Formats: sequence, C-alpha cells, structure tokens
Amino acid sequence: MKIVSYFAGAGGMDLGFCFAGHDIIWANDFDQAAVKTYNNNIGIYSKHEAVCFDIVELLDKPKEQIDKIIPDCDVIIGGFPCQGFTIANLNRSMADDRNFLYIQLLKGISVKQPPFFLLENVKGLENIDNGQVLPMIIKDLENAGTVNSKLFPSNGPGYRVVYNVLNAYDFGVPQNRERVIILGIRNDIELGSLENHILETPISKNKPSKKLFIKPTHNEMSKTKDPELPKDKINKMYSNWKQSIKVKEYYKPSGTLYSTTTLRDAIGDIPWNYDDNTTFHNHCGSKCKVKIANHIGNRATHWDRRGPTIMGRGSGTGGPLLPPHPEQHRRLSIREVARIQTFPDEFIFHGTNSECYRQIGNAVPVLLAYNIALILTEREECGLPY
Repeated sequence: MKIVSYFAGAGGMDLGFCFAGHDIIWANDFDQAAVKTYNNNIGIYSKHEAVCFDIVELLDKPKEQIDKIIPDCDVIIGGFPCQGFTIANLNRSMADDRNFLYIQLLKGISVKQPPFFLLENVKGLENIDNGQVLPMIIKDLENAGTVNSKLFPSNGPGYRVVYNVLNAYDFGVPQNRERVIILGIRNDIELGSLENHILETPISKNKPSKKLFIKPTHNEMSKTKDPELPKDKINKMYSNWKQSIKVKEYYKPSGTLYSTTTLRDAIGDIPWNYDDNTTFHNHCGSKCKVKIANHIGNRATHWDRRGPTIMGRGSGTGGPLLPPHPEQHRRLSIREVARIQTFPDEFIFHGTNSECYRQIGNAVPVLLAYNIALILTEREECGLPY
C-alpha cells in the first residue's frame, strides 16, 4: 500500500511499514536532524525523501492546495507529537498547543479520504482531562470528510475508528512501552481478513471502546525462547529490505508465543565503556553522572529484565531522560537506546547527542510498527477492492 507519513521523525514507524511491504511515498517532519537521519537511512532506499517543514505552516491552506501537497495514498500514518499528553509531563492539558497537532492529521484525512489511517500516541492520551480528549479525537476522525466533518465538510462515507493500548514488550521489543494505537477504516471498505483483528471489548458508555486487537508475538509467561535476538532479527530485516528482498517473506509471526526479551538480549554485546568502542555506530552519549533514585531516568536497570520506556524528553522543559546502564557506571549510549527501540545497527543517527536521543525516544519501536503494519499487508494480499 502507498503510505503518507506525518511527524515521521527518524522513521521508526515508517521503517516497520517498509519491512511489512508497504511503500512510503511522502513523509514530513519539522526537525532538521531527524529528517537528515530519515533520508540517510530510509529515503535513499525507498526512493523518496522526507520534507522538512512545519506542518502547521505547510497545511495552512485551502482544501484544494492541501490536496495537491499531499499525494493520493492508501494509508495515512502518524505519531502526532505527544509531549503534551505523556505522563512524564506533569502539567499536561489540552491547553498545550502541541496537543492540537492532530488537527493537521485530520486535515489530511478529511481532504485525501484514504481507505485507512493508523495513528500512535502515548498511553496518557486515554485519561487526559478526565478521559474527555480521546473520545473527542475519535469522534473527529469518524466524521472526517463527511457533512459533519470538523474540517472541510464533504460527502465522504466517514470512518470506523478502533483503538487499543499495545505494549511493545509483547512484540519482542526489550522495554516496557505502552502506546495508544488508533486504526481508521473508511466505512465503504470491505474488511476481509482484517475483521479477525477487530474485537469489541467495551469499557464504558462514556468512553470509546477498545476494539483493535493485534496478536502478540511474545509473552512473559512463555518458556519458549525466540530463536533470534531482537537485534539479529532487525539487522537481517534491514539488510534484506535495503537489497529489495521481501522482509515479510522472511519473518512472519509464527503463532508461537515466545518469552519476552531483556536488556541482555538487546545490548549485552555492546562495550561497557564508550572508549572501548571500535564497532558500533553512535556508541557515545551523555556524560551525566548516574545517581540511582526512585524517579524516572535514575532508576536502576537490570540485565535480565526488560528495559524502561525510552523517552524523547523529560517533563517538557529538560533534555531526554536517559536510564542508567545495567552496570550503573554511566547512562545508556545512543546506540544502546536505539537497540532497545529495535533500530538496526546500520541505522545511523545524525545531530548532537541530545538530538539523537530525542529522535530515538520519540520513535515508534520498529518491531512494534512492523507487527501493526502486517494487518494491512494481510488485507492487501487478499486482493480486496478499496
């Protein structure tokens, strides 16, 4: 399927969709360092380049001009900026301007009317402003392009919108990372096998239902070890994709639930000290001293446990919150947090240390994105019409 990507950042979501067999035809972000990272690791292989613009300025135009800027596509994807929503921001509220960037996604969906859209955000989106924000967003998305559309009303069929909170840990990613995943399906689209991934599990009368189901690949209760470590899996996927080898033919979820992965699985082979590095790109990083304490960014990590959530920023005012290395002698390096986010080793990040950490922390883990993208790949392979 042809994909338009909003807020692409360094490209974690996009790379997962590429591995699942989709084609990114347009991508945007306003961060110059992130766009450089994206284009040097994804753009040069996928025959498109991300454009570096402030999306608010880019789409501050009439409907007809937006229609020309954004190409026709099958899916619009986007992890709209989440600093205002995240639980790490103690002052979060809808008064935060960043929380209205989803309006830019709504513009694209309302104008282009793609068969599908797939959006990502932090778990905190569920309960911000006493749980009133997510139902508002879902209602806007359901009405996109219809006579009741918040933007550019027209005679479109509207969307069926389902969501759930997925933990990347359940898909082989070695960290605890819960994210809201929202899937929109245009009402005139035949679901086919996609119906198998949508289950109705109502929460309450006042909140939208969690209906999206994507079968996990890993479970902490399982005793069956995954035959490949996440780093080896993702490196092979990236190598194959760069050579135009179909990744999804190599790695499809087997139906077996494997045991979940650990920090040892993710970074156990990376030198403990920056100065010992002769092999790994971006194995450098913060000189900030480690002080173990019971708050985010300073809690001890352990080799044989999952990693903590890798964050792009702190409370909205500081730099990235960097967990300590399991040996507690330094903070995790750029390459180590990239490994924990399941980026390939040959995926090189550009910018200052702080910019690189931010790009990685703001990204969707590649393995999570891949497993999500497969549900649309399965539908496409059924040959169902749009």
